[in-house]
Amino acid sequence: MNISESFQGMLDDVIAFIPRAIAFLAILVIGWFVAKWIGKLVGKLLHKIRLDKVGEKSGLRQYTGKYELSDLAGKLVYFGLLLFTLQLAFGAFGNNPVSTLLNQLVAWLPQLFIALVIVVVAFAVANAVYELVSGTLEQTNYGKPVARVIQAAIIFVGAVAALGQAGIATTITTPILWTVLASIAGVIIVGVGGGLIGPMRQRWEKMLHSAEGEAAKLKDTQAVSADPTAESMSQTYSSDRYGADADLQAEATRRQEHPTEQP
Repeated sequence: MNISESFQGMLDDVIAFIPRAIAFLAILVIGWFVAKWIGKLVGKLLHKIRLDKVGEKSGLRQYTGKYELSDLAGKLVYFGLLLFTLQLAFGAFGNNPVSTLLNQLVAWLPQLFIALVIVVVAFAVANAVYELVSGTLEQTNYGKPVARVIQAAIIFVGAVAALGQAGIATTITTPILWTVLASIAGVIIVGVGGGLIGPMRQRWEKMLHSAEGEAAKLKDTQAVSADPTAESMSQTYSSDRYGADADLQAEATRRQEHPTEQP
């Protein structure tokens, strides 16, 4: 192969590369504009259907930083479409490592979407359960701690499920979940059924006594709120009765002191 043939081969490669480069740039620019427009549109639509209020009620808003939940969803849609655009753009060069990586990322996006839905649902359920339990046990001293523990447990299970759905660190999250459950079971078995029977009995008796006192307090509160006139009527009746008895006693004393007086 002489110099002219080498130069001709290089020129052919350049000529073959130019249409691919033009297609790559065209797909990238058009896809970027489309992804940006659709991302903003999705954010506005989600804001109109009051997704931000759902984020505030579910407690997710405190974890989204400066972004509202609708804006964050719009950003995720934008980046997802941008990955799809990059996949199409690099596909113009045929099979290459970048296209292979982008194909794997695009195939993973549906799993990420389902994981995000699981997280939103878990936070919404956890917040609803917290409000329900704390409202039900509002008159007790242990209402909010119990509600907070239940809320944290629901969020933890939801986070583990979301990570498992997305395929992120499943070799770590699954053993952690089983370790936590095994630890709880071990504490219950050893603490309640083992050597801590005496202290646990005293603690349970104290807790039950406290619960009975709280129940009696709730019952009295509900009775007073159900019939607010009962207490005033009882006081009026008692004052009238004792007033009549006092008058009769005074009249008897006066007759004993002055037996000649006629009533």
